[in-house]
Amino acid sequence: MTRLILILLLSFFISKSEAQEVSRNSIFDCASVFGDSITFLNDFTVSKPKRKTADEPNGQEWEVYLMKGTVYRFALCNYSTDKHIIMKLYDDTVTEKKPYRLVYAESKKTYFDYVCKKSSVYKVSIRFEDKKITGKELAAIGILGFIRKIKI
Repeated sequence: MTRLILILLLSFFISKSEAQEVSRNSIFDCASVFGDSITFLNDFTVSKPKRKTADEPNGQEWEVYLMKGTVYRFALCNYSTDKHIIMKLYDDTVTEKKPYRLVYAESKKTYFDYVCKKSSVYKVSIRFEDKKITGKELAAIGILGFIRKIKI
């Protein structure tokens, strides 16, 4: 547990995330779905001020390098009143509209595990899906964790 906390603290301080509105405790809370057996690798924090129009960006996208033969866990935590938040994993061979895996903030299981079959740069997006949402602060956190190596 101490190792997880140290990794979380280190990642928080070196994170290049633009969103500073979501507190460090929120990241710790979100990572708690990992327990002691999963190693924290990165967080994806998105926090948007109140949108004035539905045409403004509705989330963010990040690039991550995933290695073949590795099982990863992606968790999604919602810190706004909007329940229509989705996290997707995709790369250049599939689109964001048809991702490898996805998870909704409103689902009972707010994470998914992904077995990487090809080392490559993948994209992770967190989007606020309801385009009618204006005048609300929006905040969500995605967490990437390492589960184990496997033989493929």
